[in-house]
Amino acid sequence: MKSKLLLFPLLCMIVVAMSSCLNNDEPDYNEWEQRNTKYVEDAEAETADGVKVWTKMTPPWAPGAFILAKWENDRSETANALCPLDNSLVHVKYALDNIDGTRISDSYSITTYGDGIYQTRPVNNITGFWYILTQMHIGDKVKCIMPAAAAYGNVAYGTIPPYSTLVYTIELVDIPAFETPL
Repeated sequence: MKSKLLLFPLLCMIVVAMSSCLNNDEPDYNEWEQRNTKYVEDAEAETADGVKVWTKMTPPWAPGAFILAKWENDRSETANALCPLDNSLVHVKYALDNIDGTRISDSYSITTYGDGIYQTRPVNNITGFWYILTQMHIGDKVKCIMPAAAAYGNVAYGTIPPYSTLVYTIELVDIPAFETPL
């Protein structure tokens, strides 16, 4: 009799566990993922006067990830300026939007290191942000499209849903601490 009494709660737990697996209340991100993928494909194919608008760049350490970059300055004017290493301390100004143009974040309200300055080391950021920072020279300003593989992938981060393509505008303002290669 005691074994039957112990068996009943165990069966109840199994039924509850199985029903929770069947009632998946998780949002379906398939449509969002498809919209983000199409956004990147359309940008990658965009041309002006027969020339691609976006430059596709792939970090050598992450061959499955890439970013699309469009420089907003004449890079010949900054070519002799310092370019950060992975572990350099950098000052940047940035704005981050999703593919719909909704602002997710920006540095413009930060005043700790100067007006609108975000202080970081490239290596401490998502793959796409890390890579583009190490390709910039002080004074460069770039608009970047970072597909999910170069951002947070299939994981949500704060208000950013999984499979999100991130659209950054980044300006490299300064490199207050240029570190030595690791």
